Amino acid sequence: MRLAALPIRHYRNVYRFAMLLLYLLFLPLHSHAQTGAPNTKATTVTPLKVAITPSPYGFLDPQGHTRGTTPDLALATAELIGRKVEFIHMPYLRAVHELKTGGIDIMYGLNVEQSSTRLPHGVIASSTPHSILPLSLYSTANRGINLQSWEQANKYRVGSIRLVPTNQRTASHGQGNTYYFKDVASLTKALLAKHIDLATLEPAAAGSIGKQLGAKLERVFDYGWMQSFPLFSPSSPRIHDAITLCQAFIAARVQLFDEGVYAAILKTNDMAYLLPYYNQRDPTDGCRTTTP
Repeated sequence: MRLAALPIRHYRNVYRFAMLLLYLLFLPLHSHAQTGAPNTKATTVTPLKVAITPSPYGFLDPQGHTRGTTPDLALATAELIGRKVEFIHMPYLRAVHELKTGGIDIMYGLNVEQSSTRLPHGVIASSTPHSILPLSLYSTANRGINLQSWEQANKYRVGSIRLVPTNQRTASHGQGNTYYFKDVASLTKALLAKHIDLATLEPAAAGSIGKQLGAKLERVFDYGWMQSFPLFSPSSPRIHDAITLCQAFIAARVQLFDEGVYAAILKTNDMAYLLPYYNQRDPTDGCRTTTP
């Protein structure tokens, strides 16, 4: 009789306690069943390592932040294909080595007319260049140097950047005295110090470095072109298929052009005048393994 006299809320509490006990007993089994099969959507994708070689297109600012059109465009492209990137600053020849051995995943390689600088062989590259920039000989202002041919440069000291090992360098046609420098900044400093008479530069390098060093450079003679290609590592553990990644980057590049992102990034970096030199071809050109 005493049991029957208990209030209704007592039975409700007993029922809730029993249900809570059953939930706690079966929760581990439920959780185990959920985690027994791999969840591919939750898998963390390792960031791609992108080499930034010192140039007006990519550099560290005084605060240690990565700046320039190359990292900005790489970030925008990677975002479109669902990957993250990590920038690593290193000299060009070291970047080539790291790309071949899988230490880095992506870099921008150069193929330079009138030079022995060529794309490294055995890596993955787009079939068409990322950009094609004019190469010219520059002098400091008021030097009064006029050239109409390579042969006329023979009597001048010419500074150049040759991005190949010393034992692979070949003489440049028409140049009498050629001096090689490790980067654009050291080349321009030599020009200002009058250690050389002419410097081989492209428009962005001449403008950016000249402004940085407070010197006006004059464009004397156009002689060739510098092609830039995105390169991908064939042996990186972070890339499942380098050809597929390369093709995805090309497709993303076309989309960025169509959406005006390239123009915005170049404008932000004060390089809007370079937009006509960047490739806007259809991505069907594809990718390839480079050969010597």
